[in-house]
Amino acid sequence: MDFKFYLSGGMEFKKGLGKGWRENITEKLQEMGYSVFNPVVEELGDTEAREFGWKEQKLASDLTTYRDMVRRKMFRKDIRGIQLSHAAILLYDESVQRGAGSLAEAWEVFREGRPLYIITQFKREDIPGWLIGESTAIFRSPQELVDYLNTSGRLQQDIKEAKKIRDYYLEEIYTKRR
Repeated sequence: MDFKFYLSGGMEFKKGLGKGWRENITEKLQEMGYSVFNPVVEELGDTEAREFGWKEQKLASDLTTYRDMVRRKMFRKDIRGIQLSHAAILLYDESVQRGAGSLAEAWEVFREGRPLYIITQFKREDIPGWLIGESTAIFRSPQELVDYLNTSGRLQQDIKEAKKIRDYYLEEIYTKRR
């Protein structure tokens, strides 16, 4: 089975839209036989990613036009990317704290019953409680995550466990009608 990872992390407030860390982790994951959904490339394409200016887009457009662009280019593709992936990796840094997309994606990953692996340098007390609750595991470096995923059967076990956790905590909420 070809396992796919969704790569979540800051774009709007991250230099180069966060392209660098995504390219590095993609290389490591592909060496392990995994594939990725990289929202920088999927949403914007390589050329457009280099030229896309968040601030300029926000200021140049009226809010209705800007909302439409965000909803069309980001919401739909990111949620679909999560649905097509088996797990997600979130680089939690200052750019994520300034934005909202990655935190919304983390919730969507949890709601979909997918493992969420967080890479961060923050101390535990500086990570939001909701994000900790949504996570499967938290790592200090990409290499720690790679070592973890190299453990035989680890990803498959986490995929099964993430679905059980989601069902345990959310099934009643999403299946009951008022």
